[in-house]
Amino acid sequence: MSVTSVTGTMRIVRPRRVVRTGEAKWTWLLIGVVAAILLIWEAAVSWLHLVPEAFLPPPTAVAASFGRLMVDPEFWAAFAYSLGNVLIGLVIAVVVGVTVGLAVGWSPVLRFTVAPFLWLLYSTPKVALAPLFILGLGLGSESKIALVFLLAVFPIILNTMEGAVTVSPSLVNAGRVYGVNGIALGWKVIFPATLPYSLSGIQRGAALGFTGEVLGEFLGGTGGLGHMLEYAAYQFEMADAIAMVIVMVIIANLTLLLISTLRRRLAPWYDDRKVVGAS
Repeated sequence: MSVTSVTGTMRIVRPRRVVRTGEAKWTWLLIGVVAAILLIWEAAVSWLHLVPEAFLPPPTAVAASFGRLMVDPEFWAAFAYSLGNVLIGLVIAVVVGVTVGLAVGWSPVLRFTVAPFLWLLYSTPKVALAPLFILGLGLGSESKIALVFLLAVFPIILNTMEGAVTVSPSLVNAGRVYGVNGIALGWKVIFPATLPYSLSGIQRGAALGFTGEVLGEFLGGTGGLGHMLEYAAYQFEMADAIAMVIVMVIIANLTLLLISTLRRRLAPWYDDRKVVGAS
């Protein structure tokens, strides 16, 4: 920005950078809390022997197991198997969820006839259906993908539906004034306005879908991270089991961070707080 002084000279004034001291303070506080927990954990197990290492290995043992996993080809094969199933199931859930959510949310008839059944299915404990999927679809990838889809699709449908309901009528009328009607109205007006809600539902659906994948591998399967975790737990290799849990937490949080970043890029005008209440 250029500014002219009283002497007639022109100089460039650079905007001052705002230092986010508050965020930095909370970040360091979080790091300190995590470090304190790890230190107490290590002291209770390794130094004071308050907890047997067979039940709860110290952080140093877990870190060593984590390092071994990173160079284990079997781990990366299981990682690729689980991630592939999650991606396929999530893509199908996104397509079905956004389409059904837009249709039900925008149509009053569907909203009063179909929406109650969607809420009913959403409240059903879908984990109890996992054995039926495994019995019906077998122990392969099909049952895992079905579980990912089942757990991920309903948050996407319901969030998209809530977003479609909240679309401003003036925005729709403006689109019609410019000759946008029918499917084009849904694609050019309703879908962009609903996008933040859909992405919020996809974020929740991705977390639940990953849970469905691990659950399916626990209940029946010959591959994947869940199967490796189950085997380590049954062999009482607790350091390896905790290391794999940490890997799953990292994968889940990276997925949520990726979708959150995508939401800020695709809908930078929208306040995230407005979609917090959506289911």
